[in-house]
Amino acid sequence: MNGSKSTMNKIAESPFFTFSRPALDFIEKAKLFKIAFVLVCIAMAVVNIVFPFVILARVISSGYFNFGVKYVLAFILTWLAVIAACWLGFHLWWDRRKKSTEIGSSEFIVTPFFAEILRTFGEWLGIMLGIIGAIGGLFALIFLGRYSGGMLSATLLGMGFGGLPGSGILSIIFSAAVILGPLAGFFIIFVSRFFAEQIRVFAAIANNTKKEK
Repeated sequence: MNGSKSTMNKIAESPFFTFSRPALDFIEKAKLFKIAFVLVCIAMAVVNIVFPFVILARVISSGYFNFGVKYVLAFILTWLAVIAACWLGFHLWWDRRKKSTEIGSSEFIVTPFFAEILRTFGEWLGIMLGIIGAIGGLFALIFLGRYSGGMLSATLLGMGFGGLPGSGILSIIFSAAVILGPLAGFFIIFVSRFFAEQIRVFAAIANNTKKEK
């Protein structure tokens, strides 16, 4: 009987049955999700570095600088606001990648990672809207007046210029960016952190419940 049991154990521990164990352990111990989280943070950090130069290249190729000095000044100052926002965004994502070690220690793996991504993305988007809206929107409004919304929407969303910026719905909305930007940014940060905290609360309750059992 013991010999039969020993033979079965040897068979079960043979390479045929254990070759997938490292891959399964890799997933089970949250290493896969830690790597994915770090890669997302690094990718978003790179996007923040590249984004201002994508805007600059698109605006240069569009012929926007032919519109006149005030348009050029409005864009340059707005672009500097974009650089400032993206620089903060870069640091946010770059520093947040270190959280993978802390949140990966939870009993429930995916939930904390999702909560951290949700929180970080909300904070990043709120920072972008707040800074670009307040500073970029102010400079655009000072130099371009009623055309400020058209310039901002064309620059940030790639709408295309096609002559002087127009007065469509997006242009009208962007004209109030100096006010709407910070308000929208604050609201997004608040909502994203709220839902991220609720997700963490559920995960913490589940962890404690499992430990008590």
